[in-house]
Amino acid sequence: MGSSSRLLPRPSTGEVRVRLAAVGMTSIGLHAAGFIEAVGPEAAGFAPGDRVAYPADAAHKGMRPLLSERDLIGFPKDVAIDKAVGFLPLGLIARTICKQLHSIGTGNTVFVEPDASGAHRFVEAWARDLGGILVSDRSTAEVAVTAADYTVARSWKNAHGIGQQAASDVFQAVRRGVFDAIAITTFPLTDAVRARAQLDDGPVVLLPAEEFEKAA
Repeated sequence: MGSSSRLLPRPSTGEVRVRLAAVGMTSIGLHAAGFIEAVGPEAAGFAPGDRVAYPADAAHKGMRPLLSERDLIGFPKDVAIDKAVGFLPLGLIARTICKQLHSIGTGNTVFVEPDASGAHRFVEAWARDLGGILVSDRSTAEVAVTAADYTVARSWKNAHGIGQQAASDVFQAVRRGVFDAIAITTFPLTDAVRARAQLDDGPVVLLPAEEFEKAA
């Protein structure tokens, strides 16, 4: 066994080791995605090679972090890594607003107040996908998405299983092309400072050098 293999941390009970593939940046924080490399005892929900996303507090743990299986959200192979990590955080906010705080359906007129995070772009896209009709005059809207909705959605907490279902809904929306009009800007992982300056233009994704070269 090579010295590099001996240096890699071994997952313990309920843990997995992930190889970082992308970090998504939004004004509400960081989210990471990668590939599972190794699985510890009693970590039965995932297998080596699976694609997973994981939250901001774990995104700082390096290129091959050990993570609790409970902190991971799996996503399908036909969803690109950059879209998974770039669209998931604000996509979850949009889902909460469109499907839980409101129940937007076919023919509903919807007014969407802008939000500094850019979440309003995702709300607008999802509202259209649900059959809503966007209007610019709040007084004519059956559904009004306001600053209060964004605040509640950002603090919304889901149990693990419900969180996976919510994320699955976002990934299904990605598959349908719901967010295709929202551009993702990519930067090398080493260029985080310049990347932060682009957050106002939409999701930013940082890629390790080899992944950035593939995407270029």
